[in-house]
Amino acid sequence: MQVAVSTFGAANPRSTILVARIDDGGAVTPVASYRADTPRIPASTMKLVTGAGALIAHGPDHRFTTRLLAGPDAVRDGRTLRGAVYLQGAGDPLLATRSYAAGYLPAGATPLADVALPLRARGVRLVRGAIVADESLFDSRRLGPGWPSYYSAYSAPLSAVATNQDYAGNTRARYVSDPPLAAAQRVRAALRGVGIAQVGPLRAGRTPRGARVLGTAVSPPLRTIVRTMNLASDNFIAETLVKGVGAAGGGGGTTAAGTARTRELLESRGMLAPGDRLVDGSGLSRANRLSARTLVGVVAAADDDDTWGAALISSLARGGEGTLIRRFTTGVATKRVRAKTGYLDGVSSMAGRVVSRGGQRYAFAVEANTADIAAARAVQERVVVMLASGTADEPAR
Repeated sequence: MQVAVSTFGAANPRSTILVARIDDGGAVTPVASYRADTPRIPASTMKLVTGAGALIAHGPDHRFTTRLLAGPDAVRDGRTLRGAVYLQGAGDPLLATRSYAAGYLPAGATPLADVALPLRARGVRLVRGAIVADESLFDSRRLGPGWPSYYSAYSAPLSAVATNQDYAGNTRARYVSDPPLAAAQRVRAALRGVGIAQVGPLRAGRTPRGARVLGTAVSPPLRTIVRTMNLASDNFIAETLVKGVGAAGGGGGTTAAGTARTRELLESRGMLAPGDRLVDGSGLSRANRLSARTLVGVVAAADDDDTWGAALISSLARGGEGTLIRRFTTGVATKRVRAKTGYLDGVSSMAGRVVSRGGQRYAFAVEANTADIAAARAVQERVVVMLASGTADEPAR
């Protein structure tokens, strides 16, 4: 295996590679490496770091709660609620209408309609007042820091009160232009769907003090959200989660605060090195830098810690599913690999865990900053198959 790794590295020197056996207690023993401590552009393998940060910060069972609230001046008048209502965003990346969720979020979504059901149960049939969408948990930046404008094709506009992942309608044909306004429109539709009319403007704003809760929409557990992110390599979910980590850590709902808090959490557990650079959550930024040793460290730490790590490992695709839909579809590696891929122009990466035929666990990371994407994919697959086959296992004593 070392020969294969060294040969590839010699031809593609802007690479970082580490293959390591996971020993008891999460320690790793290198099996093969090439410039393992040199940070390179990780592309979407950055989502391993983002997922780890979110799971450590919140816990795998955390659920985001979006609230519909009545303003402090709102009053009940028979079957009418008079006054503004507020949709308070919680940074939930899966808040969606049922039609959108059925088409695009098969693992589960947060039903937006849930915020309206309690009003119906209380006998309200008319809301006479504004619907105000509150995205103030996050900043108002719609793209990641430093992204070129054309990256808007790769991630929907970011918002703490996103609905349908900020796609227009119930399809993924195009994005909304104004996330809070789209959220307010969907709340009006949700009210109408349970038999409640609304008369009044739709707008963005902040929830005032003294507002009282009318209804809530509670997300699936974070472990499900992270798996949804990693299976599809969903950039929108990744960027939303990293802002949420910043908000939860007290630094504010910004990408910078989220990456700083993620660095703090992972550094304290020995998973990041000073040369690593976290710029966004998705890996779209070419300014991100991670070494193979860092990615292997994250995988090995996850393998050893059930409090958060089991959720991260299980979020990764096996052969023939998610971003591995056309890779490892047959053969010894199919059910033995769990991995996250990454791709940008001139970047191909893969990192994850392999369990060999003999039951030995391995962590691996192959980040190639090269124009020869085909060769990078070939060495990634060769490493995984060799590990799954038990080639690197220690001989039985």
